[in-house]
Amino acid sequence: MPGPRRRRGRRIDEPPRDVEIVVYCRRQYCVLAHEAVRLLTDLGRRAIRLGDGMLEWRLSGMPVDAGDLAP
Repeated sequence: MPGPRRRRGRRIDEPPRDVEIVVYCRRQYCVLAHEAVRLLTDLGRRAIRLGDGMLEWRLSGMPVDAGDLAP
């Protein structure tokens, strides 16, 4: 769910409940991804933190859904 952190709480129900959400952070030592995984799992969602970056994810052929990037 791209976008500023302040908007993400309102978007939590957008992904279908039967999918696993992969969370990542752009900075190497960013802790926000860990916080997002905890929030999602506390809400009963399946979520994991991406260990590598988006480049590695895309190069391995994994799916990407950027959703609606409009504010």
